[in-house]
Amino acid sequence: MKKLNILKAIVDFLWIVSLPLIPVLFIFIGFVIFDNSLDGFPIKMNGIEIKSFDGLSKAILIAMMLSYLILMYCVFLFKKVLRNFSKVNLFDDTVIFNLNKIGVWLIIAAFLQGVPSFFYKIIYRQKIELEIGFNSFLVMLCFGLFFVVLSEVFKVARFAKQENDLTI
Repeated sequence: MKKLNILKAIVDFLWIVSLPLIPVLFIFIGFVIFDNSLDGFPIKMNGIEIKSFDGLSKAILIAMMLSYLILMYCVFLFKKVLRNFSKVNLFDDTVIFNLNKIGVWLIIAAFLQGVPSFFYKIIYRQKIELEIGFNSFLVMLCFGLFFVVLSEVFKVARFAKQENDLTI
């Protein structure tokens, strides 16, 4: 349980630090959509520097911001899962549902971040790069699939626990 408390403390710290950025991000999304005065003002997000603000680059920037908002929602759901774990509600329906939801949203966030950045590199930099190593797209995709598989494992474990409780 000590490790669970450490994990909860780290996730709570991440949540508290990132929470003030959410309203700022909503304001910035509106500013990016309706204002063209950012031309020439470079914005760097996930290693991509966006300098021009035509329709496509705005869509790419908004997709990356939405990916961040989805990640914050996943942190919120993970906090709820950890709260249930600390109450020793391991096989509760909400835990299984939230683990699956975290996985699905992480997969969506990975594609919202990875695909637009790939197209931005092709269209605006006119080059295709192959990076070997860990990048955020692959890590988020793997974690998303891991959480989906973990929810399925918890479903099977809950069924086995129910069967075990019924036997004498």
